[in-house]
Amino acid sequence: MFFNRIVSPRFMGREGDLAVADAAEREELPPILDYLERIVPDAGGFLVGDNITLADISVATPFANLAHVNVAPDRERHRRTHAYVEAILSRPSFAPWIERETAFLAREPA
Repeated sequence: MFFNRIVSPRFMGREGDLAVADAAEREELPPILDYLERIVPDAGGFLVGDNITLADISVATPFANLAHVNVAPDRERHRRTHAYVEAILSRPSFAPWIERETAFLAREPA
């Protein structure tokens, strides 16, 4: 989704395949979110142990890219996933970088 909606048109100067992006959002993302809903910890927890690990970073960071293309888990259907991702991405080690990305992507391309 991110590649076809952002990277290809903005950074490569070619039209992205929006049909592929739409199909991924519609068909591939929901089962992933359903799986995450079953495995992510309740509020404040981490995937492995009591501290943030590469597992948490790997699972949560793609949601920043999803937000850049206006895709978010349904708060009701994926309550735990939403809370988990929000907790990870709002950490001081992530939030400023996501804000910078958001500001950068909001600018008109040169």
